Formats: sequence, structure tokens, C-alpha cells
Amino acid sequence: MKASEIKISNSVDELFFIIAPPPHIKSDVSVLKDDVQYLTGRIFDDRYSTAHIALFRFDDKKHFYDIVREVKSKAKQFDPFNIFIDGLNSFWNGPHRTICLDVANKFPVREIFEKTVKENALYTPYISIAKKLREEDFRNVWPYLKDFRYSQHFLCDRITVLARTENRWKHYSEIPFGNS
Repeated sequence: MKASEIKISNSVDELFFIIAPPPHIKSDVSVLKDDVQYLTGRIFDDRYSTAHIALFRFDDKKHFYDIVREVKSKAKQFDPFNIFIDGLNSFWNGPHRTICLDVANKFPVREIFEKTVKENALYTPYISIAKKLREEDFRNVWPYLKDFRYSQHFLCDRITVLARTENRWKHYSEIPFGNS
């Protein structure tokens, strides 16, 4: 274990394991979030969240190093692959709606999730644009976005780990795939 990992883990409340898209996709997501805020006239749940595909969160402080070590070990099994983003989608999130960029090839991302966390047929990878919108906000936004054409792809060759400290997510580490 590196000294920096020991030092940072003392102030960390939670770890978040994600797949982070490249800057050009993060920028596109930021613009779409701007559009949603403009159309709703309010700040929504994940307005300032950076684009990502969520894998899982971990908040057992005693075992931060163990979980990172375990994910590093499992990441060696994965080969890099392209993630294809194809259009916008929406789904119910309890009484609210979420608008997201749709991951076209869900299986490889689901495989990462299942090999690092557990099997879960309900896990669906996506990049959130606006999470947990109220129904009236969704009705104001969706007609403008539903036909938005967006197609991109990016190389997924790592898992990014964020650390929640002082109520903010900060970059913690990168876990590369394969034996690199």
C-alpha cells in the first residue's frame, strides 16, 4: 500500500467505483445538463455530477484498502473494449424520471459490475444527464431531448475510483484492466 493511500483513506467517507468517459463526452454531458437546467428553471439532483457510468459505492472505512486491492485483482481479468453510446433514454426512478445517455453494448459493462460486485439482472449501465426529475420537470424537458441524436464511443480500459471527502468527490486512483 502506498503512503498516499493510507493518508487519504483516513479522511475518506466513501469510495465510488466508476467508468469515466473521455473529456469530449464529459463536455457533451455538461452541455446537456445545462439544457435541462434551462428548461426546468431549477437545479436537479445530479446537476453538477461529472459524466460517469456508476459501478458501485463502498462505505466500510475499515476495508477501503481491501476493496481497492480486490477490484485491482479482478480488473486483471478484463480486456479493454469500446463502450458505445447511442442516444438518450429515460426511465422511472421511483416516482421520478431519469434522463440518460444509453450504453448500447451493456453486456461488457454489466460483466465488470457482476465480477466486481455481484450478479444483478437489474443493473443497467448508463451516463446520467438528469437524475430523479419531478414528473412536471420531465414533461418540460423530454419533448426537447427525446429526438436528440447522439452517438459516440470510447475505450474502456480502467475503473476509476473516486473518494468522498469533505462532502466532495475527488479522484483517488485508476485501476487498469489486464496485467498492465
